[in-house]
Amino acid sequence: MKHVEVVCAVIKNDKNEIFCCKRGPGRALEGYWEFPGGKVEANETHEETIVREIREELKTIIEPIIYIGVSNYEYTNIEKPFSITMYAYECKLIQGELELTEHTEKKWVNVDDLKSINFAAADLPIVELIK
Repeated sequence: MKHVEVVCAVIKNDKNEIFCCKRGPGRALEGYWEFPGGKVEANETHEETIVREIREELKTIIEPIIYIGVSNYEYTNIEKPFSITMYAYECKLIQGELELTEHTEKKWVNVDDLKSINFAAADLPIVELIK
């Protein structure tokens, strides 16, 4: 089974809301919500990964502030099964408007309402860590 290592950004605003994105068509887990981020490349730190991924995916500059925790999950009931290790960092928005390039929707969700969102399974432990 293929294994991927990813880093996600938990971007908060001053209203205690978290930025969430819906996965776009043609991608694994299409239609599920997630915290934005992506795969760690060779010789790249988690902090470098999340800054690069958010710049590429959302045309925005962020700064990782604090490590939140990790989630491990195996997606076995999909066409191409894989396992994932996801590291989450709370991040500060530095510059940009969080412009979608790969996702179909975006929204700010109050921390207390995160459980009502249809997150991808690997993101659910991160929701628990945020609360």
